[in-house]
Order: sequence, then structure tokens, then C-alpha cells
Amino acid sequence: MLNLNYEPEVFVEDITKISEEQWLEYRRCGIGGSDVASIYRVSPWKTANELYHEKLGYQPVVEEERNWVSLEIGHRLEELVVQIFMKKTGLKPYAVRKMFRHPLYPFMISNVDFFVEKDGKIWIVECKTSARRSLVKS
Repeated sequence: MLNLNYEPEVFVEDITKISEEQWLEYRRCGIGGSDVASIYRVSPWKTANELYHEKLGYQPVVEEERNWVSLEIGHRLEELVVQIFMKKTGLKPYAVRKMFRHPLYPFMISNVDFFVEKDGKIWIVECKTSARRSLVKS
């Protein structure tokens, strides 16, 4: 029988105190939730092959343009999305700025946007915005 009574390991104690490059280096150590769509070949943003090379730290000879504007907008909208969630549900999410790793499957890593407590249980709140690739190029 599968034992689900465990605590995740803290892989990075405080992600706000590391650089973006360090954060990306930690992300290369495992598979996170954002990687799963690429693995299952349903991501419009990244192929499984691109993800594989990214995890190995290989940079393409001609680096594909990253749409930094869309990435920044998505990041900034997280706070708005969680505020809308709070208004709609009456729940009060809280942030834990750590990177977690599964204790039994250490290749599974996660940065959780927010947590919320309801009925004595702790739930995960992930804030996503949806849009096709923007026409604004970097």
C-alpha cells in the first residue's frame, strides 16, 4: 500500500534570496509541474526534446527568442489571480517561498505559488494565466 503520510523535503530554503540563474540551475535538478506538459507533448511553449536539452544545461546554437514580456506579465498577474481567488472563495492563501522535493522521488521538484488551509487540510493554489504567444518580441 502506498504511504501518503510524508512531508516534502525543502530543496531550497528561500527562493527569494537566490538569483534567477541559481533558481534555473536548481530547476534543472528535477522535473517540476511546468515541465509535465512538455513531457506529455501537449505544451505549446516547449517540446519534450527542448526540455531534455534544457535539463542537461545545453543551450541551442541559435537560441530561440524568449517572450520575456509574456513571462513577466504572467508572473505579475499571480498576485491578481490570488486576490480574485480570495474574493471568490473567502479563503486566505499564503506564500511559502521555498522549493520542495518529493522525499521518495527526489527528481520531483516544486515551487508552489500559494497554500491555503481549509477544513484542517492544507491545499495548493497555483495561479496560472492563459494566453497564446504574444506578438510582442524581445
